[in-house]
Order: sequence, then structure tokens, then C-alpha cells
Amino acid sequence: MRFALVPVLVIALLTSLGCANSIRMKQSALEDSQRKYTELVRWGEIESASTYVDPEMSEAFIDAAAHFKDIRFTNFESGPLQFGAESETATVSVVYHAYSTRTLVEKRFVEHQTWYRDVDSENVWRVRPNLDSVAKKLNGARTAH
Repeated sequence: MRFALVPVLVIALLTSLGCANSIRMKQSALEDSQRKYTELVRWGEIESASTYVDPEMSEAFIDAAAHFKDIRFTNFESGPLQFGAESETATVSVVYHAYSTRTLVEKRFVEHQTWYRDVDSENVWRVRPNLDSVAKKLNGARTAH
């Protein structure tokens, strides 16, 4: 009877390890995507950063980024990723340090990034950024929602 349980326990162990590995792969892919997206925004590479943006928000993202023409980012700090159910979604707050070339005053702002795993791909993550409100804060610009 004991020997009959061994295969069942081995299968259960391998299944749980496989699930844990799958979740870790998702999280690792998100960490990589989030870092790359944030670095691209920091360096002003908005067209490249838009490849990580939810396709429905891509145009608005590029429009909002136009308000950053007089802004130079100096640094950023990403908070911890907060994963949702089954690691299919996540949120993170990023603090950007920047200054306006018009005033030379350094400012900080927070972007609350909401990420989701694209169901049409194996492990591609998309962000729903919040740059419109950031542009308002940095430039005092009035942008459309």
C-alpha cells in the first residue's frame, strides 16, 4: 500500500513544482518588461516604450509623452511588484526624478503602472501607463483624458 502512494506523491510534487516554475517564469518576464519599459521612458525613448503599452492606449500614451519635450529624467526608483491572482496582473509604483529645461527645477513624480499578461502570447506583458497625469504635474499642461 505504501509503494502505491509513492507515484501519486511524486506526481503531486512534480505538478506543484511545475506550477511554481510557471509562476516564477511569468514574474521574471514581467520584471524584465517593467524594467525595460521604465528605462525607455526615463531615456525619452517613447516610441520604443510604446511597444510595452496596451494597444488600446498606445496612441494616447504617445500623445501624452509629447508633453515631455522640455523634461529631462535623471533617475527612477521602482517599488516592489504587487502580483494579482495567478500572477496574471501586477501593479508597481515608479518614482521618476526629472527637471524642466525651462525652469531647471527638479521634480519627482509617481507613475502607477498597471500590468497584465497578454493572453494572446506566451509570456508578453502590457502596461496601462499613467503618463497623462504625470505630464500635467511636470508641465502644468492641460491634457485631454
